Amino acid sequence: MKQGVEMTAIWLRLQENFGYKGGYSSIRRFVHRLEPVKPEAKIRVHSEPGEDMQVDFGTVGQLYDPVSKKMRTAYVFVATLGYSRHQYAELVFDQKIATWIGLHKRAFLFFGGTPKRVIPDNLKSAVVKALVHDPELGEAYRKLALHYGFLISPTIPHTPEHKGKVESGVHYVKRNFIAGQEFVDIRTANQHLRDWVMNAAGLRQLGTTGGQVLMALIQMLLLIGFAVLARGSPGE
Repeated sequence: MKQGVEMTAIWLRLQENFGYKGGYSSIRRFVHRLEPVKPEAKIRVHSEPGEDMQVDFGTVGQLYDPVSKKMRTAYVFVATLGYSRHQYAELVFDQKIATWIGLHKRAFLFFGGTPKRVIPDNLKSAVVKALVHDPELGEAYRKLALHYGFLISPTIPHTPEHKGKVESGVHYVKRNFIAGQEFVDIRTANQHLRDWVMNAAGLRQLGTTGGQVLMALIQMLLLIGFAVLARGSPGE
């Protein structure tokens, strides 16, 4: 708990590392005795299949860079589909425009298509000037959107709750995957992260429907399908 690990991850690591045989409910009750839960009022925002994808960065501390051969501050990029909550995640060392564009392209390939709308935060790689009604977009990001045919819909400044699904996704990666773990380098960490996204995060149950994330994604694809990525990259 001091390392910031979520209860589900604590339960799994107790099973894997110490042979714990108890149920998750026992872990939850014990943690809640140590840290009583303060109820919060929240409104869930429903998304239609294929409607939107929320994207964001989160700092994850220091990782070893095999290129520069030194420890560097790393960030996790998370793209979360609004309907299924399935996510693409990747660890990087910067938030530059080229990195930002590349992460989007790899996310689209991972999901097998593009959503109608992408909701980023107002970081400089996406939005040059954050305004409520007509934000000024970065040129490279604007061209990417035109090429793949999606609408960029930045959050209103100082309202992170407008992209609450990816905020939760970043928090989930940091507390369930990163916290309490050590990796040889960023490449190894990304290999484990890809496996975790599919075999742990993808199999979790949604609080809204009780179904699994990957099953919700399959349902979405059967309902509407995604736009096929038949076009090349911008400039190709």
